[in-house]
Amino acid sequence: MITIVYSTRKENPVFQEELKKTIGVKKYQVLEYVNDGEYSLTELYNKGLKEAENDIVVFCHDDIYFDKKNWANKIFKSFKRNEDVGIIGIAGSKYLPQSGQWWQERRSMVGVVNHEHEGKKWTNSYSQNLGNKLDNVVLVDGLFFAVHKERIKETFNEEVKGFHFYDVDFCFRNLLSGVNLGVTYEVRVTHRSIGMTNEQWEANRVLFAEKNKDNLPVKIEGYVTAEDKLKFDPSKMGVGIVTYNAEHRLRESILTIPDWVENLVIVNDGTPYDESVYPSHAKVIQHKTNLSVGYAKNTALKELMDRGCEHIFLVEDDILIKDENVFEQYIKHSYISGIRHLNFALHGPANKKGFVGFKDLEERAKLNHGGEPNPIQNIKYTDDITISLYPNCVGAFSYYHRSVIEKIGYFDKVFKNAWEHVEHTYRAITKGFHPPFWLFADIAESDKYLGDIENSIENSTISHTDTWSKNSQIGMEHYRRKHGFYPTQTPQPQNGEVVSNHLRYMLENRLL
Repeated sequence: MITIVYSTRKENPVFQEELKKTIGVKKYQVLEYVNDGEYSLTELYNKGLKEAENDIVVFCHDDIYFDKKNWANKIFKSFKRNEDVGIIGIAGSKYLPQSGQWWQERRSMVGVVNHEHEGKKWTNSYSQNLGNKLDNVVLVDGLFFAVHKERIKETFNEEVKGFHFYDVDFCFRNLLSGVNLGVTYEVRVTHRSIGMTNEQWEANRVLFAEKNKDNLPVKIEGYVTAEDKLKFDPSKMGVGIVTYNAEHRLRESILTIPDWVENLVIVNDGTPYDESVYPSHAKVIQHKTNLSVGYAKNTALKELMDRGCEHIFLVEDDILIKDENVFEQYIKHSYISGIRHLNFALHGPANKKGFVGFKDLEERAKLNHGGEPNPIQNIKYTDDITISLYPNCVGAFSYYHRSVIEKIGYFDKVFKNAWEHVEHTYRAITKGFHPPFWLFADIAESDKYLGDIENSIENSTISHTDTWSKNSQIGMEHYRRKHGFYPTQTPQPQNGEVVSNHLRYMLENRLL
């Protein structure tokens, strides 16, 4: 019915007993090849293919144990249900990049593998469990995989030396020959290793990449790669501008919005402006009465969500676009980091060196327009992607992936021009879309892309009203009743491990 092939440094009766206890069938063949480096794995696996008495042949490491019994029947039935599949593994990838490093794009990986090493146990769960259905892939991990001898077209390439990269090469050559591959969720193993590369792995990778440069990259039909995702598509982006009794500011700021922004919504929450202020392609929504900045932003959000925008920017009327690549940069930084909500932190003085609270207007003005950024921490993801974390939440220019709004909803309309954005961001934090509280995320050097209209903070049409202080106090109390602490308080201690785990979670679970 089934043949198991593996290489071992010395006779391994423990593993043979493990097979006997878990395989679930009485008749099976074991081909154990004792090999202390004399032969490459490709040589031994080809020998196993020749000597196998059964059509279904399993190749596996000898440092695994099976977490589920009766796995041989599962493999047999899976081949029977999927007559067009020649190779079945328990982990693999839907994408193989030019480099040959198939784990380079984690979101392309599928399957579930348990690990145990030096007393620690963990699970790598790369994808949603499909039950008894196979997940189509372009390659499978050599940890454990089965082949149907009658359905594969290629044997193992003996130019691949040592004990590494044999699986990628074997799968890829069969894929090119028209063989379909799948990952099963019905077989679960624990690997007593963390899985490491070495010089031999790298040598085989370089050889593979060079040999197959004309055929790489390759992906399952319909799979969207990170590279595909990072191709900027303006049609998927929307910009909502909110304004209040500041026609002169909007006239200046609107001129910096690129003409190619297709989905442009302007919400006027105050006195109506002259029609000449608005671009002809913009949708203008005029509120009959002043409802608050949070209400105005909700109006913009709902319009852009209804249009199906994937990437949404909320912009206040005192922001200047200095570089039209700003939209692409925020989307790219969000995708790479997994942080799905970002704010321009350098609007006003709060996140600049020298800021210690509200100062006199002259000092404040200096910080507004000439202050040096003062992030708590910079997180470098790639050579051109760095996220800066700041102590204060500023919401004059904000980026949202639509998944954030779908999950946390809109701004709380109880807040009137104070604390609404802090509260909204806190909700994003609780759902894993943003770093912990007091570590408010922005792209590094965002002031190269964005700026403020001169004296916009000092001449605010909202914060200088008689009711602003009262609304601020009401907002603080509402925030406390809602979340159990004031917005000026820290909800929980943010030690280095907490922050690191939070950032790692977002990185590993990015779904953009």
